[in-house]
Amino acid sequence: MTLIRNYFLILTEKHKIAMRDALLLDEDLSPSISALAHALSAEIGDDNVPRHTFENAANTLLNGLLNFPKITTKLSHLLSDGRTCIWADDPKKLHILYHATSQPDAGKPHDHGSSWALYFQVTGVTKMNIYKDAVGNNLANQADKIELDKTVEMQSGTGIYFPPGSVHSASHPNAPASWIRLTGQDLGKLPRQIWDEKTGLKV
Repeated sequence: MTLIRNYFLILTEKHKIAMRDALLLDEDLSPSISALAHALSAEIGDDNVPRHTFENAANTLLNGLLNFPKITTKLSHLLSDGRTCIWADDPKKLHILYHATSQPDAGKPHDHGSSWALYFQVTGVTKMNIYKDAVGNNLANQADKIELDKTVEMQSGTGIYFPPGSVHSASHPNAPASWIRLTGQDLGKLPRQIWDEKTGLKV
């Protein structure tokens, strides 16, 4: 076991308390992900809604985790295509998934049901399209029609938080790529929606 490295020193006192289980963290995947989950949970309220500091805190923690070369290597060995859940303690609370693609791909615009999500780029680039209500000021996933609001190219080490009600699509034209996705609960148990990228209408 080794003392966790300097990246935890930049955390606030609140984070340090939440991370007490990580102070004896070694460079093995399971305890590392467990420590990450406990730290992230400190930024999520009892109502399962991330605090306003969540995106910055999550990016700091995830970048710190990937500073351990063995962690990055172990993640890359999990899979080269698809996704796998690497942390889930409760179906209605934080889930951490690892995704990878070896070939270029493009997903349809979609929401996350009633959940929030955060995407964090591990390797490669994700082209993230973010949508808005094309007619009114409703949440995107409540709109009759959506339109593109902006596109963000996510480089390694960057993350984007999507609150409940968001609609987005992701593509990887220059695969391979890998990323970590955080969600507020098991999305497989939630009703979700998909939109046609060209018409902006629900499928």
